[in-house]
Amino acid sequence: MEKVSPIKVGERIRAVRGKQTQTEFANVLGVKKQNYISRYERGRIPSPELLVRIADIGRVTTDWLLTGKKGGARGSALTQQNRSTKTTKQSKKKKTQSRK
Repeated sequence: MEKVSPIKVGERIRAVRGKQTQTEFANVLGVKKQNYISRYERGRIPSPELLVRIADIGRVTTDWLLTGKKGGARGSALTQQNRSTKTTKQSKKKKTQSRK
């Protein structure tokens, strides 16, 4: 069973939100206050009902939101997160190679 890391869940929620502001995302989710989105992105786990809504909007599974399992993604949030991870790894690799 995969471990749930609240900080990683927050990062994945941020990936689902994409370029929307927290206020815009709160409105799309039907959440009354923007600061709730901020709390979730900083590591507070949303209610199961809200996790399902976030997953639906992001076209990912709740399993991916909670654990990051690659097989759980159906849409763009995982692709976006993987691209940023690959870019970071490639940048680090290039810096290491240029120092040699």
